[in-house]
Amino acid sequence: METAPTPQKPYEESIEKIIARLRRAELPPHVCNIYRSDDPELDLRGGAAKRRENLRRYLKALRDARWLLVGLAPGWRGARFTGVPFTDEHRLCFPGSCYDRTGKHERPMREATAGVVMDLLGARADVACWNVCPWHPHEAGNALSNADPDSETLGYGLEVMESLILRLFPGTQLIAVGQVAAGALRELKVNGKPANLVAEVRHPAHGGAEEFRTQAAKLLGIGLED
Repeated sequence: METAPTPQKPYEESIEKIIARLRRAELPPHVCNIYRSDDPELDLRGGAAKRRENLRRYLKALRDARWLLVGLAPGWRGARFTGVPFTDEHRLCFPGSCYDRTGKHERPMREATAGVVMDLLGARADVACWNVCPWHPHEAGNALSNADPDSETLGYGLEVMESLILRLFPGTQLIAVGQVAAGALRELKVNGKPANLVAEVRHPAHGGAEEFRTQAAKLLGIGLED
């Protein structure tokens, strides 16, 4: 007699629904669905599946998050190859970690923004990271580049984000990283009401690292060394 499968707990079930929604999104050619598509020139075999698993592990560890740090979109040196917002392979997928590299490049990718954010947050489990566009928009014909998402793709991303907040993080306070992300979040409605956007901080890129650290540390109660 077969044993019935153990039912998933509500939080884990919600994670699966979010990941399924990310995976099935139909996107323009200049936006890579990093949770569904493998580029044979850039990705290891099963890269998208590994990115889904990386995101699954990440979200499972953050069920008690009180803050949601929200950027614009994955960068090609960072979440494009990890599947986890504001991370890169060098810092997330080190030997012995539970996260897998997905790119064919010889050495793990490094991203400056990921380094700044990960170094600031450390092992905190009360801060989750996300992007208003959770897929990777790039310049046409150049998969290893970054571009702002078009309005349609951004709309898809905000729909996923509403679901993310409702299902996983209903009580979180949102902190926008950068002006573009902040502008998008001001348009976000959760159950018909404006999202709980409490602050905007400088993006770490283009000389903004120190200002980001100072602003984010103050909001999150993190002490900085002199």
